[in-house]
Amino acid sequence: MKLLKLPFLVQTVIFNQLDFDDVFLLSLTSTKMLIVLQMVSWKHIKAISYKARRTHTSVFAVKSQEDSPKMLELRPSMAMSKETQQSVRCSEYNMTYYWSSDTNILVITFNEKTMVPTVQFVHQHISSLFGSHLQHGCTLLSYDLMFLPAILPITSNVLISHLVMVPTLLDAFISKMENQEYLTMKNQMRDLPLFNVKFISCKHLSFINVYTLAPEILSRFEGQTVVMYNAIMEDATIVKFVANWQKGNFAPNLKFLKLYLNFSHLFHPAAITNSLQIKTFSHSKRPPCFQYPVKNYFGAEETLLKHDLVVTTYVVRETDKVVASISFSEDRFDFCVWEWNETQMKEMGYIE
Repeated sequence: MKLLKLPFLVQTVIFNQLDFDDVFLLSLTSTKMLIVLQMVSWKHIKAISYKARRTHTSVFAVKSQEDSPKMLELRPSMAMSKETQQSVRCSEYNMTYYWSSDTNILVITFNEKTMVPTVQFVHQHISSLFGSHLQHGCTLLSYDLMFLPAILPITSNVLISHLVMVPTLLDAFISKMENQEYLTMKNQMRDLPLFNVKFISCKHLSFINVYTLAPEILSRFEGQTVVMYNAIMEDATIVKFVANWQKGNFAPNLKFLKLYLNFSHLFHPAAITNSLQIKTFSHSKRPPCFQYPVKNYFGAEETLLKHDLVVTTYVVRETDKVVASISFSEDRFDFCVWEWNETQMKEMGYIE
């Protein structure tokens, strides 16, 4: 192949002008071509994102939150005529594919027997091709075709559970996942999802429409950040949570908690305040603004600076005197754990 005889700088210019699907196919032509492509810097690709639908799974190369070109699709081959497909062998695996006449998208096909090895091959080859720096994430819009987190070691997932999803079925799917780093649950089910240990063992949890699952998640959460929407929770649960944290008996890894109540339930701030040992930051200096960067699965960073997290009150953990900002209103609860203890914050002028 003449391309391999060109100077590397020229090759790099050419490769960077190709679409990612062309780069992917080109890397399958020979071991030498794969090695050359691996030498190219693909740092502008932040993550590989999968979107699982009822009929197929799309694979995107994420450069930024606004720029995520589709690389390829994974589809069952049963509906395709064999004449339209081509085959290529790489790393002892025979992969079949075709170019969609409607979308001009590279489509990799599989049947019932080859689904798992095909998906795993594509995932491993993309990781080998574009680099170990990549994050991997998946958004599951449907569970009909495959449950991707059970096939691939993806630890950043967005699970969308639709109206007719059966709780026991969803629970079985979630149980097959590895422990998650970033887990987002978008609950749209008629019946409440079952509690699953993956909710509390993940590092970062966002749960939309958590309802009555909120108290158990709050009381057992082991990770660093948790945001829950439409929670149903009583004052006593918040009081117990804060009191246990102050004693050093709970959530040693917690950095940030945000809780939004369902409209049917409201907190009573005065009652909660009277039940806890809450202190106030110095009036002579603006209270500290809590910022905790959270990496989303698609590779972009979100900072909690966007949220209203400058609060005037705090609590102290007895075991190490670490400070946590605390704020609650009738429909919201914020809990932000600082890296500093009470003595250090006094030295910085935040505490008198």
